[in-house]
Amino acid sequence: MRLTSTASQTIAILALSLFAAVGAVFLHPKAPAWYRVASPEELRWQLTPEEADSLAAEKKVLWVDARSREKFEEGHLPDAILLNAAEWGDLMFQHMDRLQEEMENPVVVYCDTAECGKSQHVARQLREILGMEPVYILKGDWRELAVAGQGTSSSE
Repeated sequence: MRLTSTASQTIAILALSLFAAVGAVFLHPKAPAWYRVASPEELRWQLTPEEADSLAAEKKVLWVDARSREKFEEGHLPDAILLNAAEWGDLMFQHMDRLQEEMENPVVVYCDTAECGKSQHVARQLREILGMEPVYILKGDWRELAVAGQGTSSSE
């Protein structure tokens, strides 16, 4: 009998502890975030549209569009090159001369939104495979750039 009483008390204590822990997670004003937070290494390569405009005002920048070919053809930054994950091999070799010419210049990879993972993948490939640096990721919509205000290009 004593074992049953001890076991039931242990289960009750564990249940109350679990209930309190779950309540604290959702109700505590300083509860930690449950989403993935970017590492400092990732954050160092991100630029807001304003920071990208400042960089472009200081230096020549290679703009790399990481979106699909269809979106690129609808409109893109003037003088940008298309380099996306789906066509990586073909596009990399197509633009190899330009990429080699731009090795000393900063690169900004963009797509449509701040949450777009395509630009992160392409930027990582440019850093790791081609050894380009610095390669930044635009955190925001490319149409917010002052450079975009000079008129977007569209391929026809």
